[in-house]
This record gives sequence, structure tokens and C-alpha cells, in this order.
Amino acid sequence: MIADPDDDALSWGSGSDPSHVDGPAPVVAAASGATPVSASAAPPPSAPRTEVIVEPAVKPAIGSLQLVTYGVLAGVYLIYTLGWVVSIQRLNKVQVVSTDALNAVLFGFGEILAMASPALWFAATLTLTRGRKPIVRLLWILVGLVAVIPWPFVLGAWI
Repeated sequence: MIADPDDDALSWGSGSDPSHVDGPAPVVAAASGATPVSASAAPPPSAPRTEVIVEPAVKPAIGSLQLVTYGVLAGVYLIYTLGWVVSIQRLNKVQVVSTDALNAVLFGFGEILAMASPALWFAATLTLTRGRKPIVRLLWILVGLVAVIPWPFVLGAWI
């Protein structure tokens, strides 16, 4: 029977394929506490040992408590972003439009940065604290909660 060329795409190929590459050999450790040896190395014939395959060290995933904490804080940052949007919309209703084009462009750019500042702080904190202890990341996120609070919205609510 002739093989269908479409079925070739569903196979992994064989060892005779020139593009075939073997992965690294698994590390095997003796159950008696001997040093790890490669799986391809033969054990000495005099001492039969039970062999255990040792998996490579994997960095532990983020804990569920940390994930929930980051999610709640991300929600607070989202509320801050909405607070900046609302306060800037209120400000634009009250503010007198400037006749200077450069002043108007820079003021508009400042408004956009103010609205994006909570999201930018959160993203920058997650990016720049990658690989550090979780408490360091959490402290920088908490510093951001104070740094990017939408004061016009907070103070406008009291007026």
C-alpha cells in the first residue's frame, strides 16, 4: 500500500531522518544515594541497584495566594485607571481651552500618561521585578498604589 503524503505530516519521523535530534539523556541516580549518572552509562555488574530517574529542577510556579493577591491588586489598579479617566473628563468640561498649540498638545499628552500611569506602573513592576522575591514585587506594587492614586477624583468627590 502506498503511504499518503498527508499522513507524513502527522508523524515524528525516524532516527534516520537527517533533521531528527535526540534530546538530552535523563539523569539517573542510584537509590542508595550514589552520585547521579547518565542513563546511557551501564551500572557495574557486581552491584545491582534500583535506579530512580531524577527530573531536572523546575522553578516552582507562583503560589495561589500570590496569584490571588496580584489579581486583587490588578483590579485596584484598573479602578485607579477608571478614576483617572473620569477625573480627566470632568477636568475637560471645566477647563478653558488654550490658544497655544504646543500647550494643548503637551497637556493632552499629560492626560494620556495620567490615565495610563496605573497600568504602566503595574506592568513595569511585574517586568522589572521578575526573578526577585515575591515580597519585593508586592512592596513595589503597594508603593505604586500610593504613587498613582487619582487625586483629582479623590478630592473631587469631597467637593
